[in-house]
Parts: sequence; structure tokens; C-alpha cells
Amino acid sequence: MSVVRPVIVFALAFALVSGSARAGSEQYKAHGVVKSFGPKHAYVNIAHEKIPGYMEAMTMSFEPRRPEQLDGIDVGAKVSFTFTASEDGHRVLDAIAKD
Repeated sequence: MSVVRPVIVFALAFALVSGSARAGSEQYKAHGVVKSFGPKHAYVNIAHEKIPGYMEAMTMSFEPRRPEQLDGIDVGAKVSFTFTASEDGHRVLDAIAKD
């Protein structure tokens, strides 16, 4: 029992430390194609290329920091964008523009 407890403590500490390496809010740049919007443009779904250090190519949703960021961007538009990945899993658009 005394050997098990230190192993559990070490495993929990390792999980917390390794999780925190990615846990902070980080900004990423990407390119993709707009696939759809959520109700009242609450989010935009973008099929993006691989985002080095973050995610393989796939379609994901992004929340605009301000609703007007999505003005003039339509489904099918090729876009370049930067976003912040927050600790709680949200991806918030810092900037988005048509290519």
C-alpha cells in the first residue's frame, strides 16, 4: 500500500504538469474554407489545413471574439485566420480575412 500511494501521487502530478504545457491560452494561425455558421453567427465551422503544434487537418468550430468579425464572410470562402485556444477548450477567433 505504501508503494501504491507514491505511484498514484506521481501519476497525478505528471498528468497535471503535462496537461499544463498545453493548458495556457495559445495563439495559432491557419487557413481553411468556411463550411457553415451557427445561429446568429455564434460560431463558424472551418475546414482547415493542418495547424502545426495544435491539430491535424479537419473541420472545427471557432467562436468570433466580436460578431462583426464574420461580416462579409460567406460559406465557401477561403480564409486565413488566427485564433486563441483557451484552457477550457474554446477556440476564439482573433482575426479572420478572406484569402
